[in-house]
Amino acid sequence: MPPNAYSRTEHLRALWPWLPLWTLAALLAIFSHGPMPLYSTRTLAVAWEMWNHGHWLVPYNNGAPYSEKAPLLFWMIHAGWFAFGVSDVWPRVLEVIFGGSQLVLLSALARRLFPTHPWVTRAAPWMLLALSFAFLFGLQIMYDVLLAVWALAALLCLTPTPARNEPRWWLFGFCLGLGLLTKGPVMALHVVFPWLLGPLWNDWANQHRARWYGRGLLAFLLGFAMLLAWALPAGFSGGEAYRQRLFFTQTAGRVVNAFDHARPVWWYLIALPVLLFPFSGWPRAYVAVAASLSQGPWGRWSRWALWISLASLLVLAGTAFFAQAIWLNKILFCLFSLPLAAVLLSRPLGGGMRFALCWVVPVFVTFSLISGKQLYYPLPEFAGAVLLLAGAIASLRERRPELATNRWLGTWPLAVGGIVFGVFLFVLPWLVASGRLHGEWFDTTAAYSRFFAVVFLLLGALLLLRGRGEMRRLAFAGLLGTLAINTLFTLTLWPRYDLTPATRLLGAADAQNRAIGFTGVYEGQFHFAGRLDHPIVELHGDGAVAAFARAHPNGLIVTHPDKLDAAALRYPLLAQPFRSSWVVIWPATSLADLRAGHRPPEPAQPPRIFPNSDARSRQLP
Repeated sequence: MPPNAYSRTEHLRALWPWLPLWTLAALLAIFSHGPMPLYSTRTLAVAWEMWNHGHWLVPYNNGAPYSEKAPLLFWMIHAGWFAFGVSDVWPRVLEVIFGGSQLVLLSALARRLFPTHPWVTRAAPWMLLALSFAFLFGLQIMYDVLLAVWALAALLCLTPTPARNEPRWWLFGFCLGLGLLTKGPVMALHVVFPWLLGPLWNDWANQHRARWYGRGLLAFLLGFAMLLAWALPAGFSGGEAYRQRLFFTQTAGRVVNAFDHARPVWWYLIALPVLLFPFSGWPRAYVAVAASLSQGPWGRWSRWALWISLASLLVLAGTAFFAQAIWLNKILFCLFSLPLAAVLLSRPLGGGMRFALCWVVPVFVTFSLISGKQLYYPLPEFAGAVLLLAGAIASLRERRPELATNRWLGTWPLAVGGIVFGVFLFVLPWLVASGRLHGEWFDTTAAYSRFFAVVFLLLGALLLLRGRGEMRRLAFAGLLGTLAINTLFTLTLWPRYDLTPATRLLGAADAQNRAIGFTGVYEGQFHFAGRLDHPIVELHGDGAVAAFARAHPNGLIVTHPDKLDAAALRYPLLAQPFRSSWVVIWPATSLADLRAGHRPPEPAQPPRIFPNSDARSRQLP
């Protein structure tokens, strides 16, 4: 066999079996129910409006230029629609492709950064596919999974190969530009710190600092030039208000004083166990990280830095819940994280671990200091956290084999948790039937819970096994358990997220050119599935409802009350549950009369209440 063919075969073998396993699980999960409101439906709504009205340069949402995101994901969706027709199948397949690409890129990154530890290369993709939050969020048709692909590709360009030590700068800049065209300037945050701190982990950067920083700066200019090549003509095409939001309001608003998703500085810190589950429940992971980062002698400055970090963390915990201490919290968070980061980087670690620290720690600190926060914002850094964890475990296996095989550091806590959850699911029908437990989730889950109880009991038994392959058993159990939870959600709670009845009614009304209003802020949840051609008018206040009804007497208005009252059971066209509230569609004149204190005319037919035979409907007032 020729050397090149042998190399390709080896690379393909390296993808087995984690890539086919993950792809199968992702396809099953993402097609088990429809696109999720409001994340996936909003992305599809923007793509649909661009496609339907020929807006190829400027994204549009509900008839107005959409400055929240750059257009690359929409263009990729359009490419599939051009080839296969308009549906939600291609966007979901795209997300599966993006997720699989992340795993492949992480495997390549681990191979380059840990050349003397092949276990890390084998383990890293298994560990990433096991992260429950990353898997579930990867089912959303959104920008962050694609952003993670470009971030990993850009960082891969910075790492040395056996044949070349200098980064491929033009390719680094190109991947940076594609990331900027996916989600804007935040892409730079995901890759800038490994470049700025390059001499700490890259020998070539340490020896050629002028070329490293000079050519790296040119690569960043190339990436931003790609962004400006779209943003400048889009800004002039979208109008003054769109241009102002695109270039100034969006990024500055999220960084300084978030107009949306504002969280305290410590929010990501307390979210780490959720983000890193199931490995946050694996004792060996904690011991491995502690053992890896405690290597080498501790100087006096290191001890002082650790004491400062500990004291700052304690004071931060004491002031965390006081809103007036927001700036004090930020200062204390820096005093906690920065000395600790300096201590960690002073340890005698390998290049791969140093790379992961230079990547994950500064980005984590920066995201914590930024006002706007969501759990999925640091999604690209999940791969960096996995590299840290895999490298630490590889070091533990090499330096402390007795700890690497100690049974008390195994997966038994997760096994116990899985078995307890399985037992709970098994007895849940009895608890519901006897009246000891009552609630929407309990009532709907009882019909299926014993089937899933068997799954979690088997997964718990799997995690109790000892011997080689502990990490892969944990990864397999994590992936299968997450898939089971998603399936259980589909069977029980998905009907409260499925807007199909309301969407069909609104789509038919829009096709008849009947105006549609929405009380409050409309998030695009009806546009794609209903194939709406016209914007939905946002109505704020009773005066706006009355004015809309006068202007469009045959129009419809959508409301979203927490509960249905007697009027909502008598005068609307349709009512259906949505999340923890309801979606109600009214004739515009009927709702205006009710808001004005008048009695509307009796409808020609009673409203359709979904679901017709559900316990919630029987309990309505």
